[in-house]
Amino acid sequence: MKRYVNAVFALLVSAIAALPSLAAEGVLIFGATRNTGLEIAKILVARGEPVTAFVRPTSNLENLEALDVTYFVGDAMNVDDVERAILSKDFKAVISTLGGGRGERPPDVVGTINMVDAMTKSNTKRFLVVTIIGPGKSISMVPRQQRVSLGRVIELKAEAENYIMASDLDYTIIRPGQLTSNPRSGIIRMDVEPSPTGPITRADLADMVVGAYDDDSTIRMVYQAIGDDPLATVRMDQQPE
Repeated sequence: MKRYVNAVFALLVSAIAALPSLAAEGVLIFGATRNTGLEIAKILVARGEPVTAFVRPTSNLENLEALDVTYFVGDAMNVDDVERAILSKDFKAVISTLGGGRGERPPDVVGTINMVDAMTKSNTKRFLVVTIIGPGKSISMVPRQQRVSLGRVIELKAEAENYIMASDLDYTIIRPGQLTSNPRSGIIRMDVEPSPTGPITRADLADMVVGAYDDDSTIRMVYQAIGDDPLATVRMDQQPE
């Protein structure tokens, strides 16, 4: 009987140890110093959620100074920096809005790979990523005249997405088109299928990302962000974050 009790106790301890999410706290954001990442940080801080911003040593922190956030200083291109950040605590989620230029394997690709690799070693499995319209079947949403100019960008974003989808993480990928800095309009929705879209405000996109973070039904899903910013003057000109 004593052996049985000890065995049950050992199983209970193991089960508790396997539930780190119960102690998980806050969100780690890559790209929080500006644009959509900053808007996401504002929403989370306003509702009392702890936020850690992963920032470069040279990052301009002016926009974050008014927010109650914690900083982790490093370079997303450095695998050790990313791993130290992600393993520094049990986060509820990692959110990435990292953008990149048109060069070879920019931060949004290398950084994403570094994040995925680090998260597979951590207790944090929830991963929300903003990319762009263009990868996969969403290429049909990109105007033909822009497919050539954006070809390399789309290719790199697709590489990052594919790496995420090949992992065992609880990911949500959101693909917006042109982004504006106009006030939120509330005109936005997520769709798993390609659909006509116009420009989207970063504030609206941030609402969408936080909504997906709150909704477990979005896990292991890829969405197109569909919107139509009424203040925008250009219909479509995708720009990486």
